[in-house]
Amino acid sequence: MAKLSDIIEQFLLKTLGEEVQVDISRNELASFFSCAPSQINYVLETRFTIDRGFLIESQRGGGGYIKITRVPLEPENDLVASVGDTLTFKRMKHMLENLEKEGIVSSAERQIVEVALSDSALQMPLAFRENVRAQSFKNIVLYLFKGKNND
Repeated sequence: MAKLSDIIEQFLLKTLGEEVQVDISRNELASFFSCAPSQINYVLETRFTIDRGFLIESQRGGGGYIKITRVPLEPENDLVASVGDTLTFKRMKHMLENLEKEGIVSSAERQIVEVALSDSALQMPLAFRENVRAQSFKNIVLYLFKGKNND
């Protein structure tokens, strides 16, 4: 049986559909799923992040509302700049999944990058590992975009 978080995520994705943006009442959504509004917040904070291609605006009071906006991938330089100096494996994986959904990388390319930049492949202290992963990921992304733009 699916977890409530998964069900809420799927509902929101279906509601968004092909639209760029959707407004939803947090309290109505919580009531619909018979859960606390904090459960809705949890799903939004963990599953609808900028790394996954979403921007969330939230207003409290008066029942509150949630505005979910699908953020199209910008040129590779914006993506590279958003990586920063360090990159966790989990965050990198989310970014790769979004790149795959957008058709920028194939499933095989995504898997190769995940394996090459995994914690087991980068066996070094955490502070160095996340820095090396960030720099490597940036170079890989720039190379992949360059290859796609030359096709």
